[in-house]
Amino acid sequence: MPRQLYPIVVALGGLLVGCEIRSTPALITVYSQAIGVSFPLPQGWSADQAVEQAGFHMQTFTGRSVDVPERAGIRVQVMAGPTPNGDLGQVAERYQSGSSAAREEPYSLEGYPGKTWHFVSEDGDERSRLMLTDVEGTLYGLFVRGESPTMEAYDEALARLWRELSIERGEFFDVYEAPGGDLSIPHPRSWERTQTVANPGESLFVGFRSPPIAVEEDGTTVHVTLEVTVNRVGPEETVESFYAERTEALADNYRLLKHEVLAEGIAISTLYHVETQLADYLERTVYVIRDDKRFILKFNARNRVYHAVEPWIDEIVRYFLSI
Repeated sequence: MPRQLYPIVVALGGLLVGCEIRSTPALITVYSQAIGVSFPLPQGWSADQAVEQAGFHMQTFTGRSVDVPERAGIRVQVMAGPTPNGDLGQVAERYQSGSSAAREEPYSLEGYPGKTWHFVSEDGDERSRLMLTDVEGTLYGLFVRGESPTMEAYDEALARLWRELSIERGEFFDVYEAPGGDLSIPHPRSWERTQTVANPGESLFVGFRSPPIAVEEDGTTVHVTLEVTVNRVGPEETVESFYAERTEALADNYRLLKHEVLAEGIAISTLYHVETQLADYLERTVYVIRDDKRFILKFNARNRVYHAVEPWIDEIVRYFLSI
């Protein structure tokens, strides 16, 4: 059954972890673990479960008709799988389905060239748009089809979908290079850097914030935040002593949910439920010691938002530990 991308509704105002107030609802960013991409979609669309056919992963999202809200008026399919034989034009013909090609445009995904095709039905009542890009042997695609008025109403949202589709494998992350050149912090390119305090060669604090993951009824957008802290490692310090020192300072409102040892013992990961007077949230913290430095990666997110994007967070942590 489709699940609705509804807002997470709480009456807590704007002083919350990873939130900001907007005068109008924003698009939310959806992360598809099966396909390994993120992209913006309008709040309230439904999402089908991802399916696999012959190694090709696909997921469909549905929006309501602007003329008859009781029915579906637009569908977006996101897909990725092995690039088939033949050029992209031959693949595109499979999606034309009796429509005529209105125009063809170049497209670029993570710097790899692809194409976008615009189709229109013979009676003009239906339109569709297709994007295909071969990225190192994996074919990524977007296919949207809908009633012409609904397609027109969502034109700006679709333009952002095309523009902001991002491959969420660590190899495609952006990298923040700290002053001094001896530290690199990878992060999804859709996450903005919010703060930096650096003492080259000694310490670093850098913050990032995800795009909107959900929207409250009052227009508050909900985000995930990442804070990275780096310091010189002390004599004889181990990741276990580092972890113990930090956790001793935690207040009583921290409740441990999960503890893991990662990367053959160079890192410890914890997940805490944290309750304050304003909100409760989940805090994922990863403690790392390597290259004569100690690192703390701290992710903060609302409970429901965290679980929705936990695989995304896992990929950020995995890639950080691999480089």
